[in-house]
Amino acid sequence: MSSPSQLYPKKVDLTNCDKEPIHILGKIQAHGVLMVCDSAKAVTQHSDNIDMIFGESHKDILGRSIWELFKADAMEKIELSIAKGKAKSVEVKVNDKEWLLIGHENKGHYLLEFEPLDEAASALDQQQNLSTVVSELSEAEDGYAMCRATARLIKDFMGYDRVMVYRFDADWNGTVVAEEREDHLESWLGLHYPSTDIPQQARKLFLSQGERIIVDVNAMPVPILPQLSPIDNAPLDLSNSELRAASPIHIEYLKNMGVGGTLTAAIVTNGTLWGLIACHHYSPKFLNYHKRLYVKFLSQVFAAQLVLRQSNTTLQKINKSSDVRSKLIEQVSHNWDLHGGLMDDEVTILDVCDASGAALILENKISLIGKTPSREEIQSLIAHVRNNIEGDVFHTSEIARKLPEASSYKEMASGVMAIFMGIDKKRGDALIWFKPEVLQTVTWAGNPDKPIEDNGERLSPRKSFEKWSVEQAGKSMPWEDHEVAAAAALKKSISDIIIEKYEEVRELNNKLKNAYAELETFSYSISHDLRAPLRGIDGFAQIIKEDYFESLDTYGKNAIETIIKS
Repeated sequence: MSSPSQLYPKKVDLTNCDKEPIHILGKIQAHGVLMVCDSAKAVTQHSDNIDMIFGESHKDILGRSIWELFKADAMEKIELSIAKGKAKSVEVKVNDKEWLLIGHENKGHYLLEFEPLDEAASALDQQQNLSTVVSELSEAEDGYAMCRATARLIKDFMGYDRVMVYRFDADWNGTVVAEEREDHLESWLGLHYPSTDIPQQARKLFLSQGERIIVDVNAMPVPILPQLSPIDNAPLDLSNSELRAASPIHIEYLKNMGVGGTLTAAIVTNGTLWGLIACHHYSPKFLNYHKRLYVKFLSQVFAAQLVLRQSNTTLQKINKSSDVRSKLIEQVSHNWDLHGGLMDDEVTILDVCDASGAALILENKISLIGKTPSREEIQSLIAHVRNNIEGDVFHTSEIARKLPEASSYKEMASGVMAIFMGIDKKRGDALIWFKPEVLQTVTWAGNPDKPIEDNGERLSPRKSFEKWSVEQAGKSMPWEDHEVAAAAALKKSISDIIIEKYEEVRELNNKLKNAYAELETFSYSISHDLRAPLRGIDGFAQIIKEDYFESLDTYGKNAIETIIKS
């Protein structure tokens, strides 16, 4: 089995923190206690603060059966908590102290996590709160109003100093799209954060676990003993652990922000991490498991409402694009003129999506509509795209990043979407749409080009979160999924027309070939059938001319000459 040194990078710092194995750090947060047992219910590992429960040294715990350590009524609950493999909480009493036990199984390890039993919200309160949540989210005018309502409700229910709804973009940079805070705190609404602030392995854990609490950023984490599991001789996987310690780099980052405790819940839409609900407190704050589950559930309700809103909006746009596509195909079908039907009629391909210009390249002819680059620039562009993509669809909101020469026409075409048509992509038949550059000022929480600081001894997270404004150029509005889908559907419809027309022409060609063959046969038959009588007529006319020509009058002689000549 691998040792920790093999599993960890040789040196984890700000240059490679996206590889930090945060799920196997081998430590838990100090407010709780962890026990691990095997399938025989023998203790294989535990946190070094086990005396918080038993008052005994770890030497007396390892290897013992948990049946010896807990009373029968507690064991019944423990068995229940780990029976189905998924995390389940039960209340247990050990040495006259009440604990909330969260048990789950992972790869043959049974994890028992003990948290202080804190007063939970009543079922009636939670039901009323949930009713309020659903009502306010349903009444929100748009997605941003839903975000604001969610931030306000969580702050009201959970009491954190600051609650933010944080949305990821396509490059995993984040933006604070909604915020509720104490009056004395500076607003972070609208601030952008680089993708390095929440690296990919942290996003992956959020996606699977759903919520995450850090009770006290200043508390020393508690090591797990022994470091390697006797079950598989590897570090214990704490991916789904509620007590899992935070990355030292992340803790330093939070300290630099002045934060004392956090709670984070994932917003997952269609299996993708859309964003996070980030709660900050400026002193340590413990929120019990049931309340954390409530926040997790609220984030799921928010995500479901968000997907419903987006689906309804997308459906409306899809229906509209379907009507546009039908009209375009109808126009093309009138005279089988693709250029005229798509570019010069009542409805054009500009109506398919929110673009300011478009081009059609078909059979080496380029038709343009709206604001577009020149024909020469489009030919260069399509050649670059054709040679650098595998499929038939290409879209970007920053074409100059992929094709530097495109910066010369970024004002009218920073965004490009190209759909190749026909069987032979090398010929370059394509539909192309353009979106103009949108100049905007993006305000970051600190300099995005300096996410780390070098103090001479080591690299550390940035200490300054002062607002840093950057003028963003060379970028258009993004291509929405429904726009790409509409363009692809139009391409298919046009391809079907081209194929249909090709089949029609091929069938007509076959008919012409058959008719020509029949004509040749008929022609041969006619010439064959007429050749013999004509030879006979010619032969007898020659005989009359040779033997009787002098005895004929002038009219007879002319008649014989005419027969022979004919």
